[in-house]
Amino acid sequence: MPRNTLGVTTIDRAGRWMTDRLAAHKREQAGELFRLGRTSIRTGDVAHGRELLLRAVDYDREHSDAWLWLSATTDDPAEQLKYLEWAVAADPANVQARRGVAVLTGRIATDQLLPVGAGVAPRLPTGPEATEVRRTFDCASCGGRLRFDPETVDLKCASCGAIEVVEEVPLGDVAQPLDFTLPTIVGHRWSEAERAFVCEQCGAATVLPVGGTSTVCPFCDNPALVQAAEERELVPPAGLVPMALEEEGAYRALKAWLGRGWWAPDDLGHIVKDKRLRPAYVPFWVFEATLTVRWRAEIAEGTGRYRRWSAQSGERTQFFTDQLQAGLRSLPEGLLRHLPTFDLSRLIVFKPEYLADWPAALYDLSLADASLRAHEAMVKAAEAESRGRIAAGREVRDLEVFPDRFTGELFKLVYLPLWIGAYHYRGRAYQVLVNGQTGAVGGERPRDPVKIGLALILAGTILTTIALALMPLLAR
Repeated sequence: MPRNTLGVTTIDRAGRWMTDRLAAHKREQAGELFRLGRTSIRTGDVAHGRELLLRAVDYDREHSDAWLWLSATTDDPAEQLKYLEWAVAADPANVQARRGVAVLTGRIATDQLLPVGAGVAPRLPTGPEATEVRRTFDCASCGGRLRFDPETVDLKCASCGAIEVVEEVPLGDVAQPLDFTLPTIVGHRWSEAERAFVCEQCGAATVLPVGGTSTVCPFCDNPALVQAAEERELVPPAGLVPMALEEEGAYRALKAWLGRGWWAPDDLGHIVKDKRLRPAYVPFWVFEATLTVRWRAEIAEGTGRYRRWSAQSGERTQFFTDQLQAGLRSLPEGLLRHLPTFDLSRLIVFKPEYLADWPAALYDLSLADASLRAHEAMVKAAEAESRGRIAAGREVRDLEVFPDRFTGELFKLVYLPLWIGAYHYRGRAYQVLVNGQTGAVGGERPRDPVKIGLALILAGTILTTIALALMPLLAR
């Protein structure tokens, strides 16, 4: 007999519709059972709450929060871990479940966990904190001073020229889950104390600024790397980009940059005075995340007199990598907007040797605060990109973008090399940054008012000429 294709299609559609309706009904039942179970637990009837939650996950195995609350109904760590792993499997973005798994598997130390909703108060140290010398840099050949040499990327003796090789190890994939560290003390601490340093070579005592970690004794010129007790509650650096510029190269890059730019005064590169650059390894937080945003807007449909505005909405997912946030509050936000780009694929594993005779500091912006700044930057970037992506080629108005959720958030702490400074031009100071990896320069530059005025006159002349050319056509 010939097959009744139309009939089979109708039956298939009806079957799928019934299946979808049944699945939706089970999810609704699971949701109601979850709410009742959670209420029972909160009011102290844990046994009844557990029974309701077990029925909820029987109806809907993907109900992540039901699995999470089930973990609170038992004192057996193995059973807790099983429920929490089911919660993560159902929703990998369930932060509480992920943290629970991390605690039970030892990835988060329980003595470092903060109570829910608690913060960390500043330590407010009253005096310099004692330091231990982590590493000195003495030449094995002559006892002279070793210094990290950007040209050889090794330690070099300033007296006899001997080389101590420093093996470069690519950093690799070492980013840590953000939600494993944020609920801990480490995620909210920052460097706060001045540091008392006693030179092992001459015995002189000096005070280092807050977060000072790499120093040279001002009395005997002995370089050392020091550490203080507060570092036990700070995130250690995972890697760094080695300094590749000596002082001469940094000033040469700045001079070339001053001589470029059409809007800059022609004499900028010649009469600049008091150029001052200081080298530093600056701590930076590096973030990765997946951001899902919801949007709504009015989008133009049709053209000319047939154009109409259609209210539409939807969601977009955007992936972010290598999102930098400076770990030093002292760097002005306006200057950081000019930060020259680093090649982060060249990050290597952090070793103290790279800091020999080069200033470096610990961060004074906590991971928690830095992650909030990173979130704000990613939301702004997603909003800017949404304008051109949600309706390519069509006009969009009244666009609103709302962050829905961040997932897959990772972080690492690295040191990046910078030459930081300023120059003076006609009585005013301008700040600059020189990338110690590439020599690229970013910062503030004065604009030539004469050139700006000529550009405005030229633009006005062009517009006037066009208007005069169009007048006869418009008069017809």
